[in-house]
Amino acid sequence: MMRRRVFLIAVALQVVILLFMVTSSYALDRFGKVITIQTEAYDTEDVFYGDYVHLSYLAETVRSENWFASDDVKSNQQIYVLFTPDEQGIYHLKAASDREMSAESDDVVIMARYRYQDEEQVHHIDLGLDRYHAHYEQQGEIESSQERMLVSIALSPWGQKKIVEVENVQVEP
Repeated sequence: MMRRRVFLIAVALQVVILLFMVTSSYALDRFGKVITIQTEAYDTEDVFYGDYVHLSYLAETVRSENWFASDDVKSNQQIYVLFTPDEQGIYHLKAASDREMSAESDDVVIMARYRYQDEEQVHHIDLGLDRYHAHYEQQGEIESSQERMLVSIALSPWGQKKIVEVENVQVEP
């Protein structure tokens, strides 16, 4: 009798976890805040992932005047990145730190991972939004672009994030 109860609890737990995984993406679309940031794209092809667009964000390079972390930040450590919108509604990096930050008014905080600091004292981070599986018709247009692009990202209150749309548009540098 006890084995049966443990088995039923294990099965129920797996079903709950699967339902959470499926509904979390839909909940992100419904309850998430959508922001737009600038990026550049380049063509890449991978045997394991197939055709996709690899995105490289301008905000993934943090200059020293925007860096407010301690000196002992390690590679792959969680970093908090504060974004603020400009007049056109495009979000730009305002600050990055290893300590939690609070967002004011229209600002948002995104969790990222620290990569390294180069010889010019520029810190490199990873927002975790670097692969975008575009529709077949859109892939060639995005991959052949040498211009900056606008990426719409949905952010949930619980920290989940995903790319909603990539636009191939001319923006000011």
